[in-house]
Amino acid sequence: MAAELEARGFWGPAMPLDEMAGMLSRGDDIWAARDGEMAPHLEVKFASDEFDRASLQDSVTAKIGDATVPVGPMELQIAYKLYLGTQTDFEDALHLYTVFEESLRTERLEDWVRRLGVEGEYDRLERA
Repeated sequence: MAAELEARGFWGPAMPLDEMAGMLSRGDDIWAARDGEMAPHLEVKFASDEFDRASLQDSVTAKIGDATVPVGPMELQIAYKLYLGTQTDFEDALHLYTVFEESLRTERLEDWVRRLGVEGEYDRLERA
């Protein structure tokens, strides 16, 4: 995978891509971005909990230029950002909520909010 990413013009902002296998085997997450850039980036990791597995199983397809890439459902991403709890994560959640508001499945979002125990943060998000 590292060779393919490098061949396609990606780099590892936090580590050389040729260290991916070792880092993944230790349970570390890997980031890759276009050469010389930090964002946007992709993250590579093994699924380690129900949220990671749901993100893979319930993924949606995003089109970026001529390419498509699976991404976790927005409802889970928003709730998980609220769970992370930093101001930056709240702002990310608010941005996703605002951009995708018309297509969000409210019942599914509220289910993730309950499962992650972030009802108060979700109330704040709705008021923002």
